[in-house]
Amino acid sequence: MRVAVSREPGAERYVTPVELFFDLVYVFAIGELSHHLVEHADLRTGAETVIMALAVVYAWYMTAWGANWLDPERLTVRLLLVGLMFASLLMSVAIGDAFDDRAWLFVTGYLLLQLARTAFLIVALRGRPQGEHFINALVWEILIGCLWVAGAIADGDTRLVLWGLAAVAAHGGAWALHWLPGRGRAIDLEHTEISGGHLMERFRLFFIIALGETVLTTGNAFTGEPFTSERLLALALGFAGTVALWWCYFERAEVVGTETLEAAEDAGAVGWLGTWALTLIVLALIGIAVGDELAIAHPGDDATLEFTILTFGGPALFMLAQIFFLGEAVGRVPRSRPIALAALALLAAATASLTMIVGIAASAAVLVAVAISDTVRTEEQAVA
Repeated sequence: MRVAVSREPGAERYVTPVELFFDLVYVFAIGELSHHLVEHADLRTGAETVIMALAVVYAWYMTAWGANWLDPERLTVRLLLVGLMFASLLMSVAIGDAFDDRAWLFVTGYLLLQLARTAFLIVALRGRPQGEHFINALVWEILIGCLWVAGAIADGDTRLVLWGLAAVAAHGGAWALHWLPGRGRAIDLEHTEISGGHLMERFRLFFIIALGETVLTTGNAFTGEPFTSERLLALALGFAGTVALWWCYFERAEVVGTETLEAAEDAGAVGWLGTWALTLIVLALIGIAVGDELAIAHPGDDATLEFTILTFGGPALFMLAQIFFLGEAVGRVPRSRPIALAALALLAAATASLTMIVGIAASAAVLVAVAISDTVRTEEQAVA
């Protein structure tokens, strides 16, 4: 028997104000991730940032998926999302010091979010395959939670390793559809009763949130430094790269995703591909934002290894995400994506001994070239 807060199978679903309100916490979370990395742009801080970013994105997309099966007009669902929002806020405010003295705050917020949401969905979707799936998911969350708690008890390299394992296990569990011995997978992606339009809209809005944080990061970096013409140029280059990222997403991948979802008998499999692509994209945008911020603050300084990794690795990760999604969703990838990867690798090597402003200029040029290529291709197809 259907529990009152769940959405009727096949019922139309749209993004509601309470979901948009929930997403606002993640604007703050992504900003905190960027700030954590830019304060100490070294390899260890990079590893810490990746681990926390994986946790943050996992928390968001599992909530987005779960909410897809719920009726947002129900008071109980709204209260759930508000409660999850507060748990997300606890997790987010601890990001800057999670590997120091706020480890327990980070873990408490994260586990409250994961366990409360999963338990609610078990009850809300009782009697349907999704409800059985979230029983599996709860077992996974509890087991992985032990790693998060152990990491909070430990410190230093031990915490880094334990939390790294926890973050990878969380995504691995989702990838395995929370398989358990004796129970197997309790859900089939081809028959998930997912509302494709709602899920795609959530992905679209989260991408804009993450992209908007790059604008905030570069803008704050510029206002926090004395005005110079070099810094103004660095700001313009960073902005051009951000616009190109937006263009590449909405001119190609988002259009393909929408068309594929509309054509699919069930949107679950396509939506799952979008989930993994979005994870890579968020990591890419954090790297790009930090690289731009470093270049704005120190445009004439020599490029460091960390700067080169962020400035060229971020766009490369973005292109890899699109290659993965487009290749799996439609079986073909525009040549501009692998060409861009090769160009980024060559330019990273060529500019490694030059200044930071040259580095972001080269990186932005590749992104703009891909955006132009997408536009030309779209116009040619329209004419044909």
